[in-house]
Amino acid sequence: MTEAEQLQAVAAAFEARFGEAPETVVAAPGRVNLLGEHTDYNGGYVLPMALRDMGVAIAMGRGSAPGVIEAYSDTFHDAETRAITDGAERRWSDYVLGCLKAVVAEEVAETGVRLALITTLPMGAGLSSSAALEVASLRAANALFGKVLSPVETAIKARAVENDFVGMPCGIMDQFASSVGEPGKVLFLNTRTLDYTPAPSLPGHRFVIVHSGVSHQLTEDGYATRVAECHAACAALGVGMLSDLGPEDMDRIAALPAPLNRRARHIVTDNRCALDGLAALTAGDAAAFGRLMIESHASERDDYEITVAETDALVEAALALGALGARQTGGGFGGSIVALVPAEKVEDWSGAIAAGFPAARVLAVT
Repeated sequence: MTEAEQLQAVAAAFEARFGEAPETVVAAPGRVNLLGEHTDYNGGYVLPMALRDMGVAIAMGRGSAPGVIEAYSDTFHDAETRAITDGAERRWSDYVLGCLKAVVAEEVAETGVRLALITTLPMGAGLSSSAALEVASLRAANALFGKVLSPVETAIKARAVENDFVGMPCGIMDQFASSVGEPGKVLFLNTRTLDYTPAPSLPGHRFVIVHSGVSHQLTEDGYATRVAECHAACAALGVGMLSDLGPEDMDRIAALPAPLNRRARHIVTDNRCALDGLAALTAGDAAAFGRLMIESHASERDDYEITVAETDALVEAALALGALGARQTGGGFGGSIVALVPAEKVEDWSGAIAAGFPAARVLAVT
């Protein structure tokens, strides 16, 4: 379903649900991360790509009662009613509610809000469905009530909602890629300064995203533990962020107690992978970029310990079947892998993956 089709579909869903046309319709893409995992909340470098025709579309209008939010997911045929004064309740509507509270709380208190949403992002696939929902919610709320946020300001606001309202201690990469990124294009981001630059693609090659079949819930697994471990490593080393460290600090890092030594080492090596990855893209060197993906996955597996058996097996098979590089993408503990595959091999490669892994599913080819 193209983005234009998503917008038409969500407008129709809104009208079917609420008996009137929406006042605004918007969309926001998901993302795949190519290099630099868990580096964003450590002030590091990342190479995400916003996804074409995979995201969240929202139709929104003023509501039927002051302060009441009527939210309907046409994808999951589920409706939730919230008050603008509510706190987070570990429901999918928390993401919408937090965004409304962040930018239009007074307006919603006066008029209420109705909304319908459609998502083409599978939940728990590591493609930033929550960030896309946040960015789309902010875009819709601002459009409805005539407010303006720049794409960067939207990303900052969306991250604050996820950190402070939802309770997920993520970095800014996901929200930034969804709000600022151009679908189908790689974006290099310094998450400390928010300086960013578009990166070129690799001619004759495609990135293929494969869901392992193992979904994750980052608010319920080891993500917060990894954040805490990074903070502990910073304290032990006397630095503000692990991205203050470089290869010259490896001896100091090695002297840390386990697992803090491994966590800090991953941040340093994955920051280097992201920087070297930008250079490889700029040079059009697909083989070098593939090697960096392989190195990054090994660090995710051995040092950061965020992979699972299913994603490890998929990466191994992806390489055996001819991918130049492959790695788990996203926050980890399940989700998807991304593989760099020569364009002429994508069809056969995808078929072989599907045959070898019945629970896996090719989600996108970029």
